[in-house]
Amino acid sequence: MFKSVSLIIIVALAAFGWWFYINISTPQADSGVRVRNLPWQITVLNPHTTHVLDLDIGRSTLGDAVKVLRSEYNLAWFDNPDNSISLEAYFIRVSLSGLRAKIVLGLDPANLDIDYLKQNSGKPKVQTSRSIKYPLDDLANTLKDRVIQSLTYIPTINLDQDLILSHFGKPQKKVSIDENTQFWLYPQKGLVINWNRKAKEAFHYTVPANFETVQKGIIQVAQQSKKEQTE
Repeated sequence: MFKSVSLIIIVALAAFGWWFYINISTPQADSGVRVRNLPWQITVLNPHTTHVLDLDIGRSTLGDAVKVLRSEYNLAWFDNPDNSISLEAYFIRVSLSGLRAKIVLGLDPANLDIDYLKQNSGKPKVQTSRSIKYPLDDLANTLKDRVIQSLTYIPTINLDQDLILSHFGKPQKKVSIDENTQFWLYPQKGLVINWNRKAKEAFHYTVPANFETVQKGIIQVAQQSKKEQTE
């Protein structure tokens, strides 16, 4: 699930900061206009439902996401090494409230007919995680009612720590994977931020009821990473 900088980036960050103060702070203060669909605007409705980016994780469907995100997307299912099945929709170019990003939705895989999927899948491809990916673009309409279980938001520009902390606040816990990578955990928000010195940040949203499972997975990744570093 989690297996996710040049001058241009610096200029982009400066532009983002300027955009934020002009388009978010000023309108709210002067005219009462509230900019919506920003990645730090998270509302936990109940332990099984989190509202972010105009979608309710735990309730909204793939069909709902297509209407909100308005981006072309790819659909695929994964046969994982632990014998589990996962189902994902990858939205390639999303623009919400002036911010561009890629978004990956984790969809409910319950009761999928694996034989049917294999018969209607594209060419399988082994991933670095050892999962096998099967494209499912021809079944997008068939699977449109699948409920969103998680959402991963990957901005097109790198955001520095101070900017992230100013919007999301301090994490309850940080888990280091290596010298460049950390997971920042926000259990009450159902949020994990994957912060990386050398790559794009990723914001992973789930529902609070599932957070303990997510956290256990992150700790396992950290332990495995430390073990590999010492061998």
